[in-house]
Amino acid sequence: MSILLLVSCSENKTNNKVKEENKSQEVSASNKSEVDVLTESIAVDSLNSDLYIQRARVNLANEKIGSAIKDINTALSIDRKNIDAHLVLADIYYALGDDDNILLTLNKACEYAPLDPRPIVKLSELSFLQGNANLANAYIDKALELDRFNPRAYFMRAMIALSVNDTAVAMKNFMTARIQDESFVEPKIQIAHIYAAQNDTVAAKAFFEEAISEVPDDLSLKYEYALYLQDNGYPEQAILYYDTLLNAIPNHPDCIYNKGYINLVYLGDNEEALRCFNEVLEINPKSVNALFNKGRTYEQMGDYINAKSIYLQILKSYPDYQLAIDAINRINE
Repeated sequence: MSILLLVSCSENKTNNKVKEENKSQEVSASNKSEVDVLTESIAVDSLNSDLYIQRARVNLANEKIGSAIKDINTALSIDRKNIDAHLVLADIYYALGDDDNILLTLNKACEYAPLDPRPIVKLSELSFLQGNANLANAYIDKALELDRFNPRAYFMRAMIALSVNDTAVAMKNFMTARIQDESFVEPKIQIAHIYAAQNDTVAAKAFFEEAISEVPDDLSLKYEYALYLQDNGYPEQAILYYDTLLNAIPNHPDCIYNKGYINLVYLGDNEEALRCFNEVLEINPKSVNALFNKGRTYEQMGDYINAKSIYLQILKSYPDYQLAIDAINRINE
């Protein structure tokens, strides 16, 4: 009996929940304490604009927009030409979706510091997000004229090239960004994606792992890599990553579901697959994917009575669920 009609775990590639959990852990583990440290430093040195800028960055990362704005306004009241303050203010406006004020803020930064390439790169990013690739590239040209050692500029040039499917130019610029700043994670992730699209599994794995080594606490990146591993012939390694994620986020249904899928499809461990799908259904009784694959596990075990019962249960709620219809027809043959 074929298992090609199984609900693929690739349908669960949305990792927003993992990102949310990752963000909450970062906030509770480090950012809150960093705010406390910065607040104590500000109490001692209340005219230090850099301290307010640092605290604004942390507040922005914690999505405390009001506090971030207050800190940046204080920093600018101390030093109205502080470029770092203007760059953080542009990031705040980006979080608010205020393109007009992003542009005004970055242009002001360019006026105050015409030889600083950072606001120019951010103007490129804004133009790119607004769909103007030509203007974005023009800003990158200007930024690189000011400073050839500019990993963010090369990264942006690569992203622009990638948007028009120029993979060769994209790869060249991602590699340059990576060489100029070995701790810059985003180019490594993009390089991994390119190699994955080219079916170069060895290179893709190497760059995913290089990126993870830079940000070992990034749970969303580990989740993405685990999905890649399970879809590309490394099921045991994928399970190891899911186990690591489950240690950090107990009872995460997507990780448990994917472990069940791997055991069912790739490892042939029906008992473990059944255990995983049951665990998912305890967390989310409405998970039709987990329920269907529970039925498929029973079917693979030769328990057609329980399998058919589950498929019929699905059809009561989802009469047009084609996989369940096909499964019943298959059993009845």
